[in-house]
Amino acid sequence: MHEFIKKVAKYKLLFQIAIIALFFVGGAALRFHAFNNPIADWHSWRQADTAAVTRNFVKDGFNPLFPQFDSFHALNDAQLPDPNRYFFAEFPIYNIITYYGYTIFGHFTIEEWGRLVSIFFSSLGIVFLYLLVKQYSSEKVALVAAFVFAFLPYNVYYGRVTMPDPMHITFSILSLYLITLWIRTSKWWWAILAGAAYAITILTKPYGLVLLLPIAYLMLRKWKHRLFLRPELYLFAIIGFVPYLLWKHHIDMYPQGQFGTAWLFNQGNIRFTGAYFHWLIYDRMNRLIFATGGFVLFWLGIIKGNNEREGLFYYSWLAAVLIFFVVIAKGNVTHDYYQMPIVPIGAILIGKGIEFLLEYGLRWYHRVINVGVALALLLLMLAFGWFEVRGYYNINHPEIVEAGQAVDKMLPKDAKVIAPYDNDSSFLYLTNRHGWPIGGTDIPKWIHDGAQYLVSVNYDDTTNYWLKKCSVVTKNPKFVIINLTKCKGPIENPPQK
Repeated sequence: MHEFIKKVAKYKLLFQIAIIALFFVGGAALRFHAFNNPIADWHSWRQADTAAVTRNFVKDGFNPLFPQFDSFHALNDAQLPDPNRYFFAEFPIYNIITYYGYTIFGHFTIEEWGRLVSIFFSSLGIVFLYLLVKQYSSEKVALVAAFVFAFLPYNVYYGRVTMPDPMHITFSILSLYLITLWIRTSKWWWAILAGAAYAITILTKPYGLVLLLPIAYLMLRKWKHRLFLRPELYLFAIIGFVPYLLWKHHIDMYPQGQFGTAWLFNQGNIRFTGAYFHWLIYDRMNRLIFATGGFVLFWLGIIKGNNEREGLFYYSWLAAVLIFFVVIAKGNVTHDYYQMPIVPIGAILIGKGIEFLLEYGLRWYHRVINVGVALALLLLMLAFGWFEVRGYYNINHPEIVEAGQAVDKMLPKDAKVIAPYDNDSSFLYLTNRHGWPIGGTDIPKWIHDGAQYLVSVNYDDTTNYWLKKCSVVTKNPKFVIINLTKCKGPIENPPQK
């Protein structure tokens, strides 16, 4: 009998490994959709800035302490000049990995290597989420959570973007998993590994600091006031926070290379208004992320309650994400990728919602109906979710891709260009040149600062003025490239009408 039980346990473990491997491979495969897209799809502006840092490591020299993007235009509200094109946001761990992948192995383009890194880490998050949930909940909840994280259309799209966010999400999950192992075993090396994972979490996105709420809950539940007598706590804190504090100290010496962030908190006093709740709850969580079916299961997971192992862990994790939504109110309303931290805990709650439906019901036919409801809600989540994000892969302005390719082919490699795109650096990135992503009345100023060419996909009054005034490199119905070093008369804006 004992041998039989061992065999059953062995086969069960192999089955679980096979399922998670299937989720990993399937999730990764979906993330390869539109792998060769130019950086001109949804949220291309943020992807372009991130990819530019890697490309400039290759072109201008590898220096992760001084990451650079392509734009000379001021980043912040103070309009501080940024002649070195510094781009001080998150520490460029993502770019470092992409750089070494590209320079050592080659084969793929820089943009494709960026997507490979995101796909790898996002897919790895499936495994870590499964392992984490198994520590607290049933196998059923762990498998559903991993399934949702793997195949949720919103998470699939953002699991292949050239941004550090997929890496951040995975390391946030890994941090909680390693802290769980530390708590379960009381071994100091888990504390060190957890500290390293958490350091990467907040270096890639500082708002990972909100995870201190579930982290503190787990630690205090285990050790209570004795926590502060454990030397591993201080190892975790030093390893987890010192790298970020050093990076913050470093970048604060270069304010010209930092984005203005004050607006992210509550610009327009939007926090707790009707618009705020509409965008975050109805539009993002209900429509876009969990796509109605998943949102119903999400709420069922909340009301299901918790077992002894879970305690308030999931609720504290959810509360941490909601605190982030509240503090960074305008940022979350403006950008839908800011809500990526809700996906792991949301996937867990959907798993608990499924478990609730499968357990609920007095008679067998009640449970059969509930199984059907659970499957229907999951299918709705996948179908509606794909309906919402399918347009994210589209290249809605292919003319900027064509114009960028023409600039890269026709102009000198060191040419400085103006590529007006409403201060969106995607167009500038596609030219593979340094310059300015905004034109208009600032063009004479940019010429004074060294701009040599204007490339435009809009034949507006400004473009037509410089088209008549300066030499034309090439012109077609889709775009024009103008040589600003060969102009007639003084360099000034057209007279006001």
